[in-house]
Amino acid sequence: MPEIKNDKNIFIETLEWICQKLESAGIPYMITGGSAVGFWGHIRTTMDIDIVIQIHSIQVDSFLKSIEGAAYVDINEAKRAISSGQMFNIILNETCFKIDIAVLNGKDGYEIEKFRRRIKMKFMEREIFVIGPEDLIISKLLWSKSAGSSERQLKDSESIYKLNYDNLDLGYIKKWVEILEIEDEFNKLSL
Repeated sequence: MPEIKNDKNIFIETLEWICQKLESAGIPYMITGGSAVGFWGHIRTTMDIDIVIQIHSIQVDSFLKSIEGAAYVDINEAKRAISSGQMFNIILNETCFKIDIAVLNGKDGYEIEKFRRRIKMKFMEREIFVIGPEDLIISKLLWSKSAGSSERQLKDSESIYKLNYDNLDLGYIKKWVEILEIEDEFNKLSL
C-alpha cells in the first residue's frame, strides 16, 4: 500500500494532480458533483472527485499514457468508456483517492450549455474549471430525481441556492427546471 503524505489533504492533492494532467493534455474539463459542492455550498465529505471532460479521439492515448504510472486505470475500459461516452475511474496511487471521469455528451443541449458556462476559479496555487452554481443546483435536482428523491442531492441544492442567492441567475434556473421537468424536485427545496 502506498504511503500517504500527512502534510496535504488527499482530496486537494488528487484534485491538483488530475487538473494538471488534463490541462497538460489540452483536455477541457469541469469539476462537478459532490466535489464541486464545497466551491458553492456547505463543505461535505465526498468519496471521489467527479469530472466531466471534452476529449477528442487523438488525445485519448497520450492522456491515458500520461496517468498510467501514477494511477490505477484500466486502459482498455477507459478507452471503451471514452469511445461510448460513458464514465471511467482513475485511482491516484499516492493518495488512493478515486476520480470519476465522465465524457461530455455532445448531443445533449443542456450538458453542452452547462459545460460552456463552467467557471475558472482560483484554487490553491492554480486556476481550475468548476461547474457554475446554477448548473450544480440543476444537476443535483436531476440526480435527485433519478435516485428517487435523494435527500443528499436536495440538501446540496438548498445549500448552494441559499449561499449564492444574491448572485444566481434565477431565470436560467427556472428555464432549465421547466425544460428538464424537475419542478417537483425544485419545489421540495426549503428556500
